[in-house]
Amino acid sequence: MKSWYLLYCKRAQQLRAQEHLERQGVVCLTPTVEMEKIFRRKRITVTEPLFPNYLFTEFSPENIHTTTIKATRGVSHFVRFGIHPVIIPQLVIDDIKLHMMHKMSDPRLPVLGDVVRVTEGIFAGLQAIYTEPDGETRSILLLNMLNSQVTQSLDNRHFEK
Repeated sequence: MKSWYLLYCKRAQQLRAQEHLERQGVVCLTPTVEMEKIFRRKRITVTEPLFPNYLFTEFSPENIHTTTIKATRGVSHFVRFGIHPVIIPQLVIDDIKLHMMHKMSDPRLPVLGDVVRVTEGIFAGLQAIYTEPDGETRSILLLNMLNSQVTQSLDNRHFEK
């Protein structure tokens, strides 16, 4: 009977392990999530593994033995409780697949209404309110200067949350 199992892969070999397991007829699931980040001053969207180095696999131990799976290139070992590999319930897999569709953002990335501090430039030391991104490398901030609110576009590296 087919069940879902959790494998731990060797460092940076998760895709290699998945490729070799799929050649053996094993169904694999690598949960990923799209994450919005600031990288090298640019706001980018990257796809990252939700569980780095972990791989969910579905197979029947009667058809493919666990030693064959463990001996596959890139696989380090089964996640176990005691001497038996952990069987992941189908409901957990369905929930993971459902959450893979959501887009996330880095918690260090400011969102509308966050108070930020300007760290460089002529406005250094002032607090501002983040309003929106202005292209890939800049953002629009709301500054309170001389009892009036001024919108200013600043480089993403010139302020922090």
